[in-house]
Amino acid sequence: MQRNSQHRSLASGVLIAICVLLGGFIWSQERSDPAAPKTPQTQFDQPAFPAETKPDPEGNRRPGQPGHYEHLEWTGEYPSLATINDMKVLRSFAPPSGFIGNMAYDTVSNRLWLVSLGPPTNSTGQSMLYELDPTTGRVLRQASLPLRGDLAEPVYLNGHLYQGAYHESRLYKINTAIGANFGKIDAVIKLPTINDLKLVNERHQYPFIEFGGVTVTPENKLMIHADDVGEYITIDPVTGNLLNRVRTIKAMGGIEGTKDKQGRFLVVGNSDPRGGYCALSYPPSVSRSPRQKDISWALTDGRTGEVLASRREQNSKAYASTLALRRHDEVPGTPYGRFTLFALGEDGILEIEWTPGRDES
Repeated sequence: MQRNSQHRSLASGVLIAICVLLGGFIWSQERSDPAAPKTPQTQFDQPAFPAETKPDPEGNRRPGQPGHYEHLEWTGEYPSLATINDMKVLRSFAPPSGFIGNMAYDTVSNRLWLVSLGPPTNSTGQSMLYELDPTTGRVLRQASLPLRGDLAEPVYLNGHLYQGAYHESRLYKINTAIGANFGKIDAVIKLPTINDLKLVNERHQYPFIEFGGVTVTPENKLMIHADDVGEYITIDPVTGNLLNRVRTIKAMGGIEGTKDKQGRFLVVGNSDPRGGYCALSYPPSVSRSPRQKDISWALTDGRTGEVLASRREQNSKAYASTLALRRHDEVPGTPYGRFTLFALGEDGILEIEWTPGRDES
């Protein structure tokens, strides 16, 4: 999934509308059971779940079911003087000129890929796969792709990029081998739809699951972040079958997860506090307002969906969009260590560091 720096593109909207008409689905806006337990509107770096409704093995119950709790509004806390330097931009480099899209990185092979959106969202041409030198940004190889419209962020697993086209309810398995097969689509995997989630007294506008963030679980499965549903959904990368669901916060742009030495599945995500999603268009096609430059970051537990730490970055260099984990380091005196990530922003591809949850005492 990819949106421009203010809103999803008009062309993409037309594409989605056509999809809805063909599917014959007309849904109303999501609504919650008025009788469901209420929780106060708090900053999202406080506990994500009320004590009396800690997540059960099935995750948060849906509206209308006993034990359901509403999503908390989340914007993150501005850093204090003690933590202001816990997030910083280390460097930046330019992607190919005119690029608009997402990225993925493999920590083992040190390979970085970009996937550009397809037409009509991308008005400059067809979707492209690029491999870049992660140090200089030099294009090492490229291939054209038959993808169309908005796309989720790709994710690397076992020699392939898995590229979601959420409006098609499909994953494209793209070969990354150096040589003639680079960019070849080896498989197309069908994904679950909204109907497969069997939501209770909860309706959504489209028949597909809208998602932008995708990451790999410690068990080598794929986990998507369902924006409007507010869930982490784990799927089998071979069959596309739904394996697990857990309730979490909504409206995240990119996500990236890793297993730490304690066995925790830590997932970093970002968002425009207004619920928007920013694309990398390079050079930037639209300037962001000061309000749009406030970007929220969350560290969540990938197994429970609970928010562990947060930050609201004022005048952020990074967009609320695709992320790629470069490394995760244990840091003495910190609860979650340090994350080094590739992100996208007006200066191109950024390498940033975040050390979440540091004790301010």
